[in-house]
Amino acid sequence: MSGNLYDRLGVSPTASQDEIRRAWLALARDHHPDFHAGDAQTRQRNEREMQSINEAWSVLGDPAKRKAYDERYGTDSKVTAPPPADYRFVPFDDDDDEIDPRLLEDAPVEGTEVHRSVQMLPIVLLVGGFLGIVGGFALATPFLLAVGVAGVVMAGGAFVAAPAVAIYRSIQAERRN
Repeated sequence: MSGNLYDRLGVSPTASQDEIRRAWLALARDHHPDFHAGDAQTRQRNEREMQSINEAWSVLGDPAKRKAYDERYGTDSKVTAPPPADYRFVPFDDDDDEIDPRLLEDAPVEGTEVHRSVQMLPIVLLVGGFLGIVGGFALATPFLLAVGVAGVVMAGGAFVAAPAVAIYRSIQAERRN
């Protein structure tokens, strides 16, 4: 098939990829041979038209092929890539209060501190529980084994309870303020 591919789709050489796609879809709906099954001559004419439309779409629908087509046939396509970014850009902020964030005090809200013993309790229980389990197996002592299992179970609860205590204290401190 010959002729300008842009003319086949009815778009200008400066059309965007989205405009080209919409034009192709509209023409494909109008000329698809399955919609013209009645008359053999009409169907054949629409088949040829559909081949022409698809050929134009196969080139213009692919940005790399479109660029090569434009360069080869000298079409006046003004579609260009955006300019490269300027990495020297510095945003203007007129609300700059000139406070150095490194000088800000990083202190917790009063009343939200969690004591070190509450933070360490889950780890101590877990280590103690594992030592009890290992010792219970090594010494074949059911009591020590039971204490070890209880320690591991309590450690699991403490791992959940410690953050819950911290959250509860921060909520209480927030209500007071």
